Amino acid sequence: MSRASVKPPVSPLTVLVVDDEPDLVELIRYNLEQRGHSVVSAGDGRTALALAKSRQPDLVVLDVMMPELNGVEVAKRLRSQTETASIPIIMLTAKGEETHELEGLGAGADDYITKPFSMQVLLARIDALTRRSGGGSGGGRSSVLRLGPVEIDLSEHQAHVEADPIQLTITEFRLLSTLIANGGKVMTRPALISAAIGTGVTVTERTIDVHITALRKKIAPHSSMITTVRGVGYRADAPTAVEK
Repeated sequence: MSRASVKPPVSPLTVLVVDDEPDLVELIRYNLEQRGHSVVSAGDGRTALALAKSRQPDLVVLDVMMPELNGVEVAKRLRSQTETASIPIIMLTAKGEETHELEGLGAGADDYITKPFSMQVLLARIDALTRRSGGGSGGGRSSVLRLGPVEIDLSEHQAHVEADPIQLTITEFRLLSTLIANGGKVMTRPALISAAIGTGVTVTERTIDVHITALRKKIAPHSSMITTVRGVGYRADAPTAVEK
């Protein structure tokens, strides 16, 4: 991995970088600071959780393989705490370890990058995730979307099921928004990837499946609203009856 030629970002971020490889942390720090971002770092999961709570970073770059408390467990704990539940997370995984990638996404990560990676890729993913977390509805769409018991406020970045708030990651929020906005219409996995993650970002279609599984759990007891269309993708429909 080499230092990237970068330009300053539109909006500076505070990024928490969590990895037990000091050289990699410093390389990431250098490139982020060149773009005007502020960086705080941790070499283990417990320190990362404390820093996330006290510093409230705009984004976390989190390695999976760490001593004592691994990245998957850190992601789960971040998502379970009110103060840190909405912080976007990019996970770093060892090359070829698909199990780690799926575990990370299942734990609430918004994106993942496999090691070794180029710094340009990491910076591009951070930019893309930042744009997604900025919210905003598509051109001409209402800021509030409704389908059956699910209501999504795009301007406030909030989602409710039967008036009860649910906690979604940035990627889950955009996926659910896209499905609700296109209620009754089948959305292919590539279309969902483009809407929720963005163009120019390479992820597997399996990534979307993991996020959909998490979404179904969060909208229970109405999980059947999201239907799998075999070989194509997914569709959201208003439920005809509450699941028992």
